[in-house]
Amino acid sequence: MNTLLKKILTTLTLSSTLILTGCMTTDLKVNDKYEQPINLSTNNPALIFPVSLHGVPGNSSEVGLAITAGVAGQYGASVISAQQLYSVVGNLSWTLGESIRRGANKGDYKINYYGERIATDLQYSMEKLTKALKSSGVIDDKDFSFENVIVLHVDSTGGIPVPGVRRVTAFGGVINVKDLEVVSFIEKDLVLANDHDAILAQMPLEMNAIVKELTSKK
Repeated sequence: MNTLLKKILTTLTLSSTLILTGCMTTDLKVNDKYEQPINLSTNNPALIFPVSLHGVPGNSSEVGLAITAGVAGQYGASVISAQQLYSVVGNLSWTLGESIRRGANKGDYKINYYGERIATDLQYSMEKLTKALKSSGVIDDKDFSFENVIVLHVDSTGGIPVPGVRRVTAFGGVINVKDLEVVSFIEKDLVLANDHDAILAQMPLEMNAIVKELTSKK
């Protein structure tokens, strides 16, 4: 009886948490300088910047690959993943996401606002990533350069612990790398099952939903 009661209480608590986190979703923020929806195509693909994960249960490398593979599976050749090149960008995967988050929530979309180093590091990393993708044959056009980059990040969040689940904040943005400006941004609180296999199934769906909102109309 005690075991059954515990399961019921856990289920009820999880349901309440899901309702609360749904109410905490941040509205989509868009830079009016750019047309919506964002034009992604096989001729103008976006780069999925290597994803950084904080507070997500399980193996971060596997979850990161699952997320980017899920986006690539949904959008086909209109996106190109650089997750396998995570070591090329290192800590920028985290600092870039956090920087656009701070700026977008203040209504400032210029990357240079966060300091020249972020913009310079982004340009340098994009050059290295693009060169590596060309060398490996992922990109055939030797003159190609990306216009848009999709930045996704997951960070741990506070709140009352619930047995069997983990709360995190997921957020993402599209950056025009030629103008060094954020085109769109959104963040959401998520409730994840505290289990690696469940995470591998859930996170691609959650992040695909974020990418869809980022690239769609207002």
